[in-house]
Amino acid sequence: MPYLLILVSIVIFTFQTISFKEFNKKYMKNLGSYFLFNFCYFTISVLMLFMLGGFNSLQPYTLWLGISFGILFVGTILVYMKAMEIGPLSYTTLFFAFGLLVPIVFGLFFWDESISLWQFIGLLLLLVTFYLGNDSSGNEEQKWSGKWLTFCVLAFISNGTLMVMSKGHQILLPEKELNEFLIIGFGTSAIFSLILFIWKYFWGKEGIKHFKSLPLGGVIVIAGVSTAIGNWLVLYLATKIPSVVQFPSVNGGIVLLSTLVSSVLYKEKLSKKAITGLFIGLLALVLLSL
Repeated sequence: MPYLLILVSIVIFTFQTISFKEFNKKYMKNLGSYFLFNFCYFTISVLMLFMLGGFNSLQPYTLWLGISFGILFVGTILVYMKAMEIGPLSYTTLFFAFGLLVPIVFGLFFWDESISLWQFIGLLLLLVTFYLGNDSSGNEEQKWSGKWLTFCVLAFISNGTLMVMSKGHQILLPEKELNEFLIIGFGTSAIFSLILFIWKYFWGKEGIKHFKSLPLGGVIVIAGVSTAIGNWLVLYLATKIPSVVQFPSVNGGIVLLSTLVSSVLYKEKLSKKAITGLFIGLLALVLLSL
């Protein structure tokens, strides 16, 4: 059953990835529009989580960790979307997925987890993937740039930190206050995003007339629902599957499925060198799960 839920979470997070890409390409005109988008879909996530399980008991650990999680989540998605804006979806998603290295390393030092020889080989293969990824297509726009790489590294670190925070919460409180943690986290994200939107709108004079769009409403709903359910599943599985299996499996699946979908929706072309690097990266993720 847990492994079936991993497959479900991969599909759900792929919907999230595509919804972010769609918003970034068509509707993100300025930071004000980004923060308003955040507020809308985080609000939907909170409502969805109330429908899934409501809000019951609460301990201080859940409160403070949830607030920190929510603030970091806003920053993580911002740098992730900026990276998608500059570079190809496939390799941006791959960098984002490699955030799983953070909880793996953290687990070695603080959660008494171990790493096998195959997992170590997987880590080495990541370096090969990064080298081959320097030429993701035949044009200059898709090659690595310092700005794109900076956003990718920030997304990598912050995504990994979010995994550590969610995993750490469930290690301390196994199968307890799961809904509460996410509601506080995404509720904080919604409030924080709303404050930033008001600041950009009134003091930054950033217009949002383009938000009057029915298709955009669909993108917001998909982003909100997928964020709520996807993160709920990941948190639920935190104490049922080792982190060296859970995170590589989920992230690797998202990379593969997102790449396939983006090649159809956005016509992103990859060179032979880049395709080789992509599959080596996926192989590295598989080895990390052994």
